[in-house]
Amino acid sequence: MLSNLERLIFIILTVTSFGLAWFSFGRMFKAIGRGSDPLDWKKIIKNWPKGLAVFISQKTLFKTRPIVGAIHAGVAWGFTLYLLVNFIDVMYGMIPGFHFFPNSFIGDLYRFFVDVFTMVVLLGVLLLLIRRFISKDQKLITNEPVLLSDAAKRGIKNDSLLVGTFIILHVGFRFIGASFEVALNGQDWSQPGATLLSYSWVGLSTDSLIFGEHLGWWMALGLILGFLPYFPYSKHAHLFMGPLNYMAKVDRRSLSTLEIMDLEDETAEQFGAGKLEHLPQKELLDGYACIMCNRCQDACPAYYTGKELSPSALEINKRYYLNENLKEFSEGADSLEGLSKWMLSEEAAWSCTTCGFCIEVCPVGNEPMVDILRMRQDLVLMESNFPRDAMETFDKIENYGNPWGMSPNDREKWTEGMEVPKMREKGSAEYLYWAGCSGAYDDRGKDISRSVAKIMNESGVDYAILGNEETCTGDSARRIGNEYLFQMQATQNMENFDKYGVKKIVTQCPHCLTTLKNDYGEIGAELEVVHHSEFIADLIKEGKISPEKSLEEDITFHDACYVGRHHGEYDAPRDVLQSVMGEDAKLVEMPRNKKESFCCGAGGGNMWYDIDKGKRINVERFEEAIDTGAKKVATSCNFCMIMMEDARKVTGQDEKMKVYDISELVAQRL
Repeated sequence: MLSNLERLIFIILTVTSFGLAWFSFGRMFKAIGRGSDPLDWKKIIKNWPKGLAVFISQKTLFKTRPIVGAIHAGVAWGFTLYLLVNFIDVMYGMIPGFHFFPNSFIGDLYRFFVDVFTMVVLLGVLLLLIRRFISKDQKLITNEPVLLSDAAKRGIKNDSLLVGTFIILHVGFRFIGASFEVALNGQDWSQPGATLLSYSWVGLSTDSLIFGEHLGWWMALGLILGFLPYFPYSKHAHLFMGPLNYMAKVDRRSLSTLEIMDLEDETAEQFGAGKLEHLPQKELLDGYACIMCNRCQDACPAYYTGKELSPSALEINKRYYLNENLKEFSEGADSLEGLSKWMLSEEAAWSCTTCGFCIEVCPVGNEPMVDILRMRQDLVLMESNFPRDAMETFDKIENYGNPWGMSPNDREKWTEGMEVPKMREKGSAEYLYWAGCSGAYDDRGKDISRSVAKIMNESGVDYAILGNEETCTGDSARRIGNEYLFQMQATQNMENFDKYGVKKIVTQCPHCLTTLKNDYGEIGAELEVVHHSEFIADLIKEGKISPEKSLEEDITFHDACYVGRHHGEYDAPRDVLQSVMGEDAKLVEMPRNKKESFCCGAGGGNMWYDIDKGKRINVERFEEAIDTGAKKVATSCNFCMIMMEDARKVTGQDEKMKVYDISELVAQRL
C-alpha cells in the first residue's frame, strides 16, 4: 500500500516514538525504584497469569458501578483489540499485497469484530467524555475540603480530554480509512459500518480514494506514534501499570497488617513515611496504576460524611507529584516537601477508620489505607504530631494497660457473680477467652463478656481468662501509628501466652482478633485466634448449645469491618442470628451490607478522638439501620456496639431501637 518513501518515513518515526516512550517509562521506573522496599520481581513474573487475567477480563471494574464498568471495559477491550488491529494495519501498509486472510471466514470474522468494536469504542469514549465534561458526574469530582493539588486538578481534565480526543481521532481515522478501502475494492458486508460509510465517497476518483485510504492510515497510526511518548505520563498508563500492580500485590495477613519495625536498629533514620521516598516501591506504583475512577472515594466513610480524606485524591496527588518532579526524583534528588503538604492533610490522615473499603473496591489493587498508616507512623514516631486525645490514649495504655485509663486490678470485675475460670488458678486451658479492654471496662462490653462466658460454660468448653493479667493488645496504638507502644504491649502479652502455653484464643473484639492473629503473627506468635461469632456458630452446629428460637421481631445486622472485610467472615454472625429467630422474625439487611458494609467510625483509633468536620460516621450508619424498619440492631464488635449505642442516643432512638451483640441474643435464650 505505502510507497518506499512512506515506508522509510514510518520506520524512522516508529523508532523515534518507541525510543522516547522507552526513555519515559525508564525514568518512571527509576522514580518508583526510589521507594523504600523493592518490588519483588520474581513474584511479579510468577504472577503474570493473574495480571493477564485481570487485563483481559476487566472483572475488577464490575465490583461497583456495573453500567459504567461495562462502558469502561468495552473501551479497554476495544483498546486491547486495537493493538492487534494496529499491528495488522502496519503489515498492510508495509508489506505489498498483504491482506489478513482474504476471502476466508477467519478474515471476515476479524473484519466484522474490528468494525463492531470500532463503533463500541467510539460510543464508549464519547459517553465517558460526556460523563466527565458535560453531565459532570459527581462521582468523578472531589469535594472540598479534600487536598487535591493544582497539578492534579489541571492534569485530570487535560489528560481526560487529550486521551479521549486521541482515541476518537485514532479510531475514527482508522474507520474512515477502512471505508475508503471498501470504496476502492467494492462492498464488504463483513464491515457493515465501513461499507455504509463508503457510500459517502461515491463519485470520487480512484486517485482520491487512494489518497483517502493513505490519509486514514497515516492519521490513525501517526496519532499513535505521536501519543506514545506521552502515554507514560497519561492516566492511561494504568493499562500497563494496573495489571503490573496486581502482579506485585503484597500478601498481608490482613488489610491493615504492616511489617514489624526493628525499633532497636540504631542505624535506622526513619520510621514510617514522611516523604515520598519513604514509601515502598509498590505504593509508588499504586499512583501510576490508579485509573482515577474515584470508587475508593465513594466507598470511604470519612469522605462520605464530609471529612478531608479521599483515598482517590491521595493516589492522584501521588501520580502528579511524581510526574512534576520526575526528572529530579528519578535522578536521586530527595523530595522537598513532606507527604502532609501535598499527598493528604494531617487531618485527613487521622480521619481514616481503616475500614479497608478503599482496598476492597479498587479495580487495580491499590492500598491507599496502607499509605495512611505509614504516614501516621511518621507523624507519631518522628514528629510527635498527633491528636491530643490520642496522646491521652497512649498514656492510659502505657500506664494502666487499657485505653480507658482504669485500674488493671478491675479488669476481671465483670466476672463477679459468675463462674469464670482464671489461668492463674487453672494453670492451662484449651482456649484462652480474651475479653479485651472494652469487654472488661465498658458497661455494654461487660454485657458481651458475660454473655460469651455463659455460652462457654453452657457448652462445656475448656477455657479460662487471664483476668487481671490481661493487658491491651496494642491495636489502637498500632493503627494510630505508635509502633513502640504496640510492641511493648505485644511483648507483655506474648510472655503471658508462653507462661500458660496458650495456643488457641477466642476473642469478642475484632480489633483484638486482628492484632492477636495477624500483627502478633508478624512478630512470630503462632496462635489460633477465632472470633466469637465463628466460635458460637460452630458450637451451635456441633450441638453443644441449643438456643431457643424465640426472637419474634425483625432485626438488622451491622457488619463490623474487622470481621468482614479484614477477615472475610460474613456468614457466621448471620448463622448465629438465624439460630435465635422465630418463624415470624426476619433478618432485614441494610442496603450497604457484607463486603459493602458502611463503617461505624470507630476503627483506626477514631474511637479515641473526634474529627469535627462533617457528619458523624456512626450517625450515618445508624440512620441506615433505622430506615430498615427493624427495631433491633445486632453487631459482633465491641467498638461497633459503643458507636451504635451512642448514635441511638444522638438520633433520639433510645426507646424505639435496641442494640445487641449476637452473643447477648444467644445467651438470653440458653
